[in-house]
Amino acid sequence: MPEAVYQVISMLSTLVAPLPIGTNLGLLHLLWMLVSGRLLGSRGAILPGLSDLGLTDGEARRAWAALGGAWTSDDLLAGWTRQAEGAGHWQPHRYGGYRPVALDLTGFWRPRLHGCPSRHYHAEAGRALPAIVIGIIARVGSAAGQRLGLSLASGWACRWGWCAPTRPTPAPRPIAAG
Repeated sequence: MPEAVYQVISMLSTLVAPLPIGTNLGLLHLLWMLVSGRLLGSRGAILPGLSDLGLTDGEARRAWAALGGAWTSDDLLAGWTRQAEGAGHWQPHRYGGYRPVALDLTGFWRPRLHGCPSRHYHAEAGRALPAIVIGIIARVGSAAGQRLGLSLASGWACRWGWCAPTRPTPAPRPIAAG
């Protein structure tokens, strides 16, 4: 295997090492499935993506169970950032004393989800549709000549107030002068 594969597995292993035994191995399998592109072939289906890694049915179920384990994505992203900065390869970009920060939002459209709390613009529909909106904020930098963002935060964008509500709130009525 190429050296890059060993480096990525080593970084992922270090990332999940502090987690409880079992959860760490399951999460390692899940993360390797993500970075190796197995979710593309399974169209986002987790168990088929894990099976495509060559895991047995029992190993795939244990990895699936790790999704509900004793970890948070914020903790994993903080660990990833510490590793990337600690390795000394990642350097933040600076422009006139400022460090740029990138932001991206994407919507997972759920037109049949009743009571969906948010909407996101869909270009083909030409309007905002019910969606679960996910966002990421990242510091912009480079490693080995490649631009690379290190995540500051990610998650459901509505918790940051970046979503349009499903039902717009009515505009306040002007107060009539007396």
